[in-house]
Amino acid sequence: MSRRTARKQAFLNLYQSDVNDSPLGPTMERWREYRGDLQEYAVRLARGVEGEQEQLDAVLSEVSVGWPVHRMSAVDRSILRLALYEMLYVDDVPPEVAVNEAVELATGFSGDEAPAFVGGVLRGAELRAQGKVGHGGRG
Repeated sequence: MSRRTARKQAFLNLYQSDVNDSPLGPTMERWREYRGDLQEYAVRLARGVEGEQEQLDAVLSEVSVGWPVHRMSAVDRSILRLALYEMLYVDDVPPEVAVNEAVELATGFSGDEAPAFVGGVLRGAELRAQGKVGHGGRG
């Protein structure tokens, strides 16, 4: 299986956990019970997002001017957290790949405006990480 499939699995588990306000562990166990195997990379990503969620949300809050994380749709929030985690913590994934994959997820799972929103927020986070945007900037 591909990393794209693993990202989708991680996203679906993160989304389900968020929507149900339930821990990630039991959510992943239900996945395995009803849908079969969960890729190792999917588990790595989902657990990573879970462990760094506070930091991820802080970055997202800085770069998504006018859109607090708690006001985002659960789909968009889960996609953004996942992609930002890959951008910040997975060395062998170039930021542009994480952005493109997130935009693809948003295209498939969210509303018409979501791909542009997700891409814009993540590009802002990438510029912030490179030191090209100050706090609260739009990128």
